[in-house]
Amino acid sequence: MPAAGYRRPDRLDPTGLVVSVIGTDGQEAGPFDFSQAPAHGRVRQELISAFITATGPEGRWRSAASMGTAHRTTVAFLRSLDRLGISITTLADFGPEHWWTWRADREARNRWPGQVNIMRVLLKEIPEVGALTRRALSQRTHKPRKRLYGSYSLTEFEAIRRRAGQLVRACEARISANVATLEHHRDGRHDDGPLVPYEGTVLSRGALLERLVQDGRLRFGRGAGEAAEQAAVVLGTGGLHPTYALFPNRMELLSLMAALVCDRGYNLSTLESMVAPDLASEPGGEEVLVSHLDKPRRGHRRYFTNSFSGPHARTLRTALTITAPARECLAHLGHPTDRLLIAGTSCGVTDHPTTLFVTGGFTNGGAVRRWDKVADLRDDDGQLLHLHFGRLRLSEQVINRKSSQNSAAVSEDVYRRPDALTARLHQDVILDGQAEAVGHARDTVRLRYAPVQDLGLPVGTADAVRSGSLDTAATACLDFNHSPFTADGDPCTASFLMCLACPNAVATPAHLPRLVLLDEALDNLASVDPARFEVRYREHRDRLGHLLESSTSPAERASARDQATDADREVIERLLRRDLDA
Repeated sequence: MPAAGYRRPDRLDPTGLVVSVIGTDGQEAGPFDFSQAPAHGRVRQELISAFITATGPEGRWRSAASMGTAHRTTVAFLRSLDRLGISITTLADFGPEHWWTWRADREARNRWPGQVNIMRVLLKEIPEVGALTRRALSQRTHKPRKRLYGSYSLTEFEAIRRRAGQLVRACEARISANVATLEHHRDGRHDDGPLVPYEGTVLSRGALLERLVQDGRLRFGRGAGEAAEQAAVVLGTGGLHPTYALFPNRMELLSLMAALVCDRGYNLSTLESMVAPDLASEPGGEEVLVSHLDKPRRGHRRYFTNSFSGPHARTLRTALTITAPARECLAHLGHPTDRLLIAGTSCGVTDHPTTLFVTGGFTNGGAVRRWDKVADLRDDDGQLLHLHFGRLRLSEQVINRKSSQNSAAVSEDVYRRPDALTARLHQDVILDGQAEAVGHARDTVRLRYAPVQDLGLPVGTADAVRSGSLDTAATACLDFNHSPFTADGDPCTASFLMCLACPNAVATPAHLPRLVLLDEALDNLASVDPARFEVRYREHRDRLGHLLESSTSPAERASARDQATDADREVIERLLRRDLDA
């Protein structure tokens, strides 16, 4: 606990323009400098106050990445006001028309709603913003339904999964071998390997690894290239700097991230916020790892867990193995962390306070393009295959045909159904479903509709249909005594509506006026008494609708409606009143 008299350090520097944030992990994020943005009277200071609230213990943004994005968006907002002709000295003067002007400008430049939503959050934190503007801010903006990319093909997805796995396994083999050597050294076992010149002395492999895990980097100094090459040979790092004997480089960490996406469909923000999982299994049993995840946009449901066992636990176990030395080293350096994904660096190009490790922004600075060249994969067209984490996450859900880190409804409606690969993967199912539907239609809609000469009837039967002597209420019956609805040989007693499902029934253009009248009458029943319609007439209406839509044109139906007589209408009315039932 803090000592008596402790007070939190001021988050603003003396100028009031630079904000520092202590994250939930105890690490400082920032500093976030607003001094380069125009003031616009009190507008800048009001936004800084809102930023402090939104990044506080109860605020919206918890990760350094989210805070950095919000800082950049706020600065861009302040710089854009003059360009857009928004002349204000306090956000009390910021009206709905100003908001829509700025929002339209953003949406014209970027189809993704991130910046708009960030400013909605900030502006709502400012008491000076008026009620009408708050109403305008309440209108949410959504992610575009149509992506600018589709999923990888099956071949491309498997190629990325396989190549990422190869690179991760090579990294694991190197780090595991050196960890074993380091443990032997710590146990006092004699190391018979070659000695490497280092800082004016010579060190064995184990001693060299001990220095590495304590210092975070092996520094051979200028003119010591030969010593670095010897160390690389002894430590088995090949063409990599000897520092990577115990730490993965950024390319290897990207491979690990790709493998995790292929396994579980994580997005980038979730990956970068992952912490080391807990072991939840008993000794001697199947290993079960529990990973704790954070998705801030889920509100009070932002924290949740995933359990991994069997094959799914392998990638996570590998992640633990290859990053454990980095966590140990950070503890030695006074920066302990439970972060899962950590990469080493031999050049010091990193935002981490130690300048020795990379703990976020793994895809920045062309890293993915370098991964593309290292992986050297080809797409289905023979071009260099580009690793795109959003596309990889989409592919995982489409190919595995299930939700990942989202609800079943979101997975189906937002990810899988709109993607073209879904249709190709389900082609057999779709074709089977269509065949089943055709078969069902053939079984349930037995009534045949065509001109008499096209029905293939014997001459005598065709003449009887043409003369109308075989007519029922709305069709013609070819065999009144052999109905599928009554005993064979007995006269049919089924409702005339069942003619729509009878193989003995036929209809010709001469019957179309009554069929059209029957269709309209059933529609009227559906609107007047929906419950009764659903029980008694829905199936008949579906059959009749299918027959008319598939066998006649709108013009033919309109002409038949004009030809209908009062006698036709009376017959249809009696049919639905069941006056014609046997």
